[in-house]
Amino acid sequence: MKYLFLISYIFLISCSMEPLIREEIIIIEKKQPEETKPTDEIITNKEQNNNEIIIQEIQKENEELIIVPEIAKAIETEKVDEKKADNITFGEIVKIGILLPLTGENKTLGRSISNALEMALFETKSKNIKLLFKDSGDSLEKATEAAQEVVKEGASMIIGPIFSYQASEIRKNISIDIPIFSFTNDESIKTEGLWTLGFSPHQQIDAIFYEMSHHAVTDISIIVPTNIYGDIILQASRRASILRNIKINHIHRYDRRAKDFSEFGKLLNKEDTSEDNGLLIVASGKQLKEISSRAQYQGLSPKEIKYFGISGWNNEEILGEPSLLGGHFIAPQQFSYETFVSRYFKLYDMVPNEISGLAYDILALLSIGLKDSKNTQELLNFLVNPIGFNGIFGFFKISSSGDIQRKFISYEVMERNFLKKREIMP
Repeated sequence: MKYLFLISYIFLISCSMEPLIREEIIIIEKKQPEETKPTDEIITNKEQNNNEIIIQEIQKENEELIIVPEIAKAIETEKVDEKKADNITFGEIVKIGILLPLTGENKTLGRSISNALEMALFETKSKNIKLLFKDSGDSLEKATEAAQEVVKEGASMIIGPIFSYQASEIRKNISIDIPIFSFTNDESIKTEGLWTLGFSPHQQIDAIFYEMSHHAVTDISIIVPTNIYGDIILQASRRASILRNIKINHIHRYDRRAKDFSEFGKLLNKEDTSEDNGLLIVASGKQLKEISSRAQYQGLSPKEIKYFGISGWNNEEILGEPSLLGGHFIAPQQFSYETFVSRYFKLYDMVPNEISGLAYDILALLSIGLKDSKNTQELLNFLVNPIGFNGIFGFFKISSSGDIQRKFISYEVMERNFLKKREIMP
């Protein structure tokens, strides 16, 4: 069997291609949207979808894309720490509960994810898995009811929901024996038996502060939105600044709903930031362009002070923007996202949301693990393989504490493309 995994790994590596354009979603709380994204040598991207319930989402339109039949697994395994949960012994058919918004304002997102899960099941040729789809809606009650239904129907594990408040509530209301793999990136809800699959804001901040230290940055100002996501970014930035010995001199907050940034721009001036040699702007799309141009107008020239960002910058709209040229950002590594999207588009005649790639990865991984696992403990042992895996978004490792550690890439903004600089593993 080890040789089978090795062959899969080699095959996956060989299928990796340079990315074209991509989209993404990341979830953290019931309200507000934000952004995140990966890729390989040169990347381009599209715009952010404003959705009150989603914190990070970048939509993409009309791209040729591509797919990965399976996730590659490394050869060694590690035992998970002994859990309080009891083992569930798997039968010939393993039932997996799928909790997604299949009705309401987020039904399109739910449909995109459900398609990706079905596709993963087909691509991995998994005949021992049955998916139990239930509508988790937008409420705690609906999600909890859906979770209880799949448990009654014999689910050994759950994939979903997409929102952190739902995932946290479900974990409290169903047996700890049943693992939950949620799509949220809200690390605060991590607990025994609950994994958060989204791209971690903390890891992104760790990665961009590493990039700052590479450029000998010592003093910075930070621009973040006035929402929960912005709070998380600030918390992570304060921790990373101590680690990298980078002083945070000023913090500026902006309203994500704002259309006019003229007043906000007045808060930025060269005199106040005279000691700074770095500026971190956590924004995306038109807001990023507006904020950076205001900063430049106020005398914070990107030629004199280095601009930095995280995955919200991974958007083709900013290419050629004078106020961002030479700026640096990080994004999750993309392994074979284009392949995934291309195959998806051929099957469903629509472009998936990026969170669908996360769904594909986790089900493909579970499918492989279930081929040799007799119970939940053996499956968890497989998942926490210390060597890690290569999926649609590149290299990642899963810890028994619920962390998903991902590799990031740093890019420099050029006139016509994003130039890959280095790999970063926070």
